[in-house]
Amino acid sequence: MTLYFGDMLPPKPDDRRHRANVIVGMASPLKLDVRPIEDELTPDGTVCIGTFHGSRVLARCAIPADSIGHFLEMDLFDNPVGVALNVRRGGPGLTGNVLALVPVDGASATRREPDEPWKASVPGGGYDEQPNSEDDDDTPTLVGIFLGEVVRFEGDRRAPTSLLREAADMLGCVLRGEVASVGGRVLEDLTARPAE
Repeated sequence: MTLYFGDMLPPKPDDRRHRANVIVGMASPLKLDVRPIEDELTPDGTVCIGTFHGSRVLARCAIPADSIGHFLEMDLFDNPVGVALNVRRGGPGLTGNVLALVPVDGASATRREPDEPWKASVPGGGYDEQPNSEDDDDTPTLVGIFLGEVVRFEGDRRAPTSLLREAADMLGCVLRGEVASVGGRVLEDLTARPAE
């Protein structure tokens, strides 16, 4: 079951506000295996991290080599997590960030800025310091962890009139492991064009 964030209805023809991005996600969490993998396209000084669900590769990303130990020690993926795709217009068509929605306890998710002496002189400057009874440090906060990026070329769109439906289809392809290297597709497009 896929959970859609946003308006399920297409915009009215007279509505000039065209949606620039949408987020779609899974209603049920998935057990992910996130680990270093070998990839020939990994830039120097980085390590490629692969995200797997079962035997399927869902995403890849490169992170600095000196951060890999800390990233893996955080045990973010010990339990099943939500998976979402933030899709926006741009590039050769649509670009989507694959995100793991990881619960983090409220106390560690909130970073407090150091106190600034000048704040005391600003009217209302203490507003941020007021306790909020609705906030509970024991309540987990979902944090989006970037796992990789996917691209759908404009010519490959399956729902060209609905960014939301397109994003849902893209997420389905990611979850089914139906992804390929964008570099190979660019080369195909270049070699398929007639010489001028």
